[in-house]
Amino acid sequence: MKCPECGAWTLVKQTTRSPTFGYTRRRECANEHRFTTQEVIVPQEAIDEERRNHLENNLERLESFRASRPKSPRKSNARVY
Repeated sequence: MKCPECGAWTLVKQTTRSPTFGYTRRRECANEHRFTTQEVIVPQEAIDEERRNHLENNLERLESFRASRPKSPRKSNARVY
């Protein structure tokens, strides 16, 4: 992971298991900036539901786009002189 302040590489100094989050990690970058990250464990059901909602929204947008688009007139083979 890169430091949010300077963009340098970081090392994990301490890892603790948190009851509210998955893991809390103390990190320090090469320029001695210190910061904390919190990793949340997300259940697979929540990921599946979010993916399903995203696909449904995309299908709805596609259908509304198709419905609102004017149809092009058919071209005839007649020549105009």
